[in-house]
Amino acid sequence: MREQVIVGAGLSGLVAAITLAREGYDVLVRERRESVGGPTDLIGLEGRVINIGDGSPINLERLQAYTGIDMSPAAVRLEDVMIHAYGRTFNHTFQEDLTVYLVERGSRPTSLDVYLFKLAEAESVRFQFNDTVKDFESLPADTIICTGLFSEAFKELDVPHLPVYGYLGMAEIEDRNPRVVIYFDEYTRDYAFYSQVNGACGAVLFSRGKPLDVAVKERFERQLAENDGIVFDKWSAVNIGALPVKEPSNPRLFAKNYILAGTISGTIDPLLLFGVHGALVTGKIAAVTVQDHQKGLEEFMRINRYYRQVFLISRAYRAAPLWFLKRFTWAGLELQAALSGIAKDKTFRLIPGYGRL
Repeated sequence: MREQVIVGAGLSGLVAAITLAREGYDVLVRERRESVGGPTDLIGLEGRVINIGDGSPINLERLQAYTGIDMSPAAVRLEDVMIHAYGRTFNHTFQEDLTVYLVERGSRPTSLDVYLFKLAEAESVRFQFNDTVKDFESLPADTIICTGLFSEAFKELDVPHLPVYGYLGMAEIEDRNPRVVIYFDEYTRDYAFYSQVNGACGAVLFSRGKPLDVAVKERFERQLAENDGIVFDKWSAVNIGALPVKEPSNPRLFAKNYILAGTISGTIDPLLLFGVHGALVTGKIAAVTVQDHQKGLEEFMRINRYYRQVFLISRAYRAAPLWFLKRFTWAGLELQAALSGIAKDKTFRLIPGYGRL
């Protein structure tokens, strides 16, 4: 029985592990944390667990057919989203056939991470926790690397990336209903959001490339309280990690003699940074690549077909003057609401993998 090593027990690593175990491989997953979704050593969050809702357009039936894994027990349908954009508010309700889901990330039993971990254990996948890879050269060829936002692997494997900084507030609440609030404002060329699912809630304000002043956090904090009635007792300044959105050629399946999956592979929307769908899909692709490099590469290129176009849109958006951003964002939100019923699932075609399954 051939052994397969996977570095990282995030979404892509777990999907790859389950897939290969079902193919008869002896799978070993090496994870730097003490458990799946466990305490992190990210700067500003050392020793804390990140429990938060992560949203993404997902067609669960297509995703199950593609990965062979039913994600529905850990996915909560999101019916609508509130968007505050440069002083205007938009309430957007998703059409019945435009399915957006929240998945909980973290270590609680209701998280997608724990759900996939239990499936992997049932397939006899072996896990080695508290195991930080310090010497990548010691890893066997075709090791699958899926280390998420942790910057060390990006540097070690020469993957272009931008640092990401921000502020994070988290809590647990009695309300288990899904909810998402998004803010576009002049304090960041990215955005800020609040999400809640399964009683876990969190708010994130972030910026790629440079840290944000504390005054920016205080403004966002006031907006949440005054507009949405959302208050957190504690906020943490966080070095969130690395994002593969530096170059239009960022998506890559191989680095040195290793296979990449998840965030480090660049399978992410470079504009709004949707990454859950890409992580799940590339976990499957990484498993296919272990057995057939060419087949895996062709599939990887297919699902990342639109990355370059979206990257260029993102770069133009971030370089535009503020007056243009306001009008462009308002027009885009109004147009999306008007056309989503006509475009149907083509609305999400630029999300890596979504329109290509």
